[in-house]
Amino acid sequence: MLRNRSREHPNDETLLAYLDAELSNLRMRAIRTHLQICWKCRAALAELESQAVAISRLLAEKSQDEIDRSVQAREKFLRWKTDFEGRQRFLFRCQPPQLDRYVAGSVLA
Repeated sequence: MLRNRSREHPNDETLLAYLDAELSNLRMRAIRTHLQICWKCRAALAELESQAVAISRLLAEKSQDEIDRSVQAREKFLRWKTDFEGRQRFLFRCQPPQLDRYVAGSVLA
């Protein structure tokens, strides 16, 4: 026996899936039909939608802060790398002492 699902109130998880269009076409139509006759579920859906929008805005703001920090960290690293490479070039330009002479001299002495 088929049940009339339009009279059943969908839970919040189902309403979120409806918002994201993650349900089958048949289930989407059933919920759409139910929403046409049920003001409580329309109100719940509107509340869930406003919460989702608020969370999305917060995540977008946080992501921008993280991007800014990432850019600053990259710039700091590149400055450090340039400085480090400059020091390496200086060290390699200086000739190390000739150890062979010192070793030979100490052995002969």
